Amino acid sequence: MGNQLGIQLTSDDGDTFDDSDNELGFNVINFTVNAMDMELRSPCYHSNEMPIIRSKPDLEKFQATDIYKEIRASSGLGSHHPDNRWNLVRALQQRENGLASPHSASFSKNQQRYISNLYIPNKKSTRLMSLDSKVFVTKFNRSGSMLLTACQDGIVRIYDGAKGTYHLLKRIRARDVEWSIVDADFSPNGQHFAYSTWSRTFFVMPVNGTDDDCQWIDVQGLPNHRLAIFSLRYSPTGDKIVGASNNATVIVTDIRTRSTQILRTHRMPGTDVNSVCFLHDKDPNVIIAGCDDGLLKVFDLRTTFRSREFSKSVASFIGHYDGVTYIDSRNDGYHVLSNSKDQSIKIWDMRKPSNLRNRSRARQQQLDLTMWDYRWNRVPREFYNPHKPLDGDTSIMTYRGHRVTKTLLRAKFSPMEQTGQRYIYTGCATGRIIIYDVLTGKIKEAIEGHRNVIRDLDWHPERAEIVSGSWDTHVHLNNFSRSNANRSMKRSHSSDPDKRPLRRSRRLANRNMTPD
Repeated sequence: MGNQLGIQLTSDDGDTFDDSDNELGFNVINFTVNAMDMELRSPCYHSNEMPIIRSKPDLEKFQATDIYKEIRASSGLGSHHPDNRWNLVRALQQRENGLASPHSASFSKNQQRYISNLYIPNKKSTRLMSLDSKVFVTKFNRSGSMLLTACQDGIVRIYDGAKGTYHLLKRIRARDVEWSIVDADFSPNGQHFAYSTWSRTFFVMPVNGTDDDCQWIDVQGLPNHRLAIFSLRYSPTGDKIVGASNNATVIVTDIRTRSTQILRTHRMPGTDVNSVCFLHDKDPNVIIAGCDDGLLKVFDLRTTFRSREFSKSVASFIGHYDGVTYIDSRNDGYHVLSNSKDQSIKIWDMRKPSNLRNRSRARQQQLDLTMWDYRWNRVPREFYNPHKPLDGDTSIMTYRGHRVTKTLLRAKFSPMEQTGQRYIYTGCATGRIIIYDVLTGKIKEAIEGHRNVIRDLDWHPERAEIVSGSWDTHVHLNNFSRSNANRSMKRSHSSDPDKRPLRRSRRLANRNMTPD
């Protein structure tokens, strides 16, 4: 999870490695948790300023893709230009006259999403929880009826998310928490959840159970060195769990038999796998692994386990200058997004893999820029404003404007039923929630409220609410505020160069350009 070049420090989220585990012979510098906290709180390291992005989003390739046209249509923009102002009175008149949606007395699904997208979260509403330790996981189940949070204190808390009251339903002490609970996921039916820690074990518990109902699945078939599971996902069928781990491994476990299989993403064990996800929530066979060398690799579980030394990937994707921190699927079978330490989010089309012949040249470009550690150092300026894409980059869209430091930040598509996946939202090391407009590539909202990095956050499937968990030990509820919307609208109008009051120098220049 840490950078693979230079001096190997600690594990990504602050844990230390023993010298006996250091197979590659790097010098190991041990940091205690207190020292790490002191480092993160120092003013020279933590900056609350947003990054400056000089270039505009490049939409030329993206506007010709299927996903661009689908999102325009599903978010209600297919019938009119996005710059045209929407009029509520006219829309209600069309609905009453039966003109809003053919063969329906109400608005169509796409029109409902268009209206819903006028009221996306833009302000911190309330503080749901205050703890004494960092929040690592914030996740809704599929229906949004339950909210799960997991913290460094080793406690899993489950809240009622059905009516927006978020009162505490269950408080469960996790097992074998050596440093923190790192990730968690609900089963597809919402009856169980699984979590991972700094150990070689998956833990599975019933939502309505007690601490004694926990079952654990130990990972077999790996050397007896330090193991961590950084990311995990339930399979769509609910019978398997996949986990992204260190030493270039993805672990696939069968819940019923408690057996595990090891998928090796690289021939050498030095590259961590930071994130894993299924390509579609109805397909339990195809998974995507996000690696610390910036590669995305696609594996078919039906054909992968043929070699103990190396697992053949179906496709690979080049484009990130630095390690991938998170992957989220659009659940259409083709498109995923990835968040990266190179300070960018990219969208990929799985039908357009990269040619690995470009890998050597891309690796050299990465070497020129990755001599830094994203947990401790300042971000290289070249990441925010790169001179050119990485050789072999096959991504179809790139978003920049947030900061990825300290930990593996998550980025996700907004809910389909509510927004038409019009937005991408992510945590930021500045303590803000950043919401990108997928179609324009620009930041739609930057919600302030946290005082430290937001590691995980989740958008409620049915309500315009984002719950965010931060290393400042707080969990916030964020929703729409009309006063914030009015202020942001005024700022956007004032920042438009064609609508700003002309300065004297510009007036003179325009007068001199006017023909007689």
